[in-house]
Amino acid sequence: MRQTVFVTEIHGDEATVVGERASSCNSCAGNASCKTLGSWKEGSGEGRVLKLRVKNDRSAEVGDEVVIEVADGLLLKTAFRLYGVPMLVFIALGSVVGLTMQGQAYAGVASALAGILGVVAYYAWIWLQGAPEGFDARIVEVRKS
Repeated sequence: MRQTVFVTEIHGDEATVVGERASSCNSCAGNASCKTLGSWKEGSGEGRVLKLRVKNDRSAEVGDEVVIEVADGLLLKTAFRLYGVPMLVFIALGSVVGLTMQGQAYAGVASALAGILGVVAYYAWIWLQGAPEGFDARIVEVRKS
């Protein structure tokens, strides 16, 4: 999906862009989740306002109109990465510890703690790793102001 937005700030090699939600968002399978994931904020008009930080590899300047591109399916990939995988980690680690400690006094507590620590470790890992290639919007065109 492509979206026309305006550059409002420059931060080194990144730019903050702001724009109104594209009309094509209404046909996207994940449009109801955008607000939940924090990409779209309620604006002052009828539409919703996008405020996003993107890599500025096209040398856009404050005030420039730019076209950003978001890969199809990005919302679902991001949701799975942030919600689905941690849930699977929690269940897997909790089950393994629970089965290993079966019949012992604090098996339930140890299972829950293992699951929670696994999820915390997973989030720390993805935070240190950063956004993988293709998991971000990118500037594809700059229209100088």
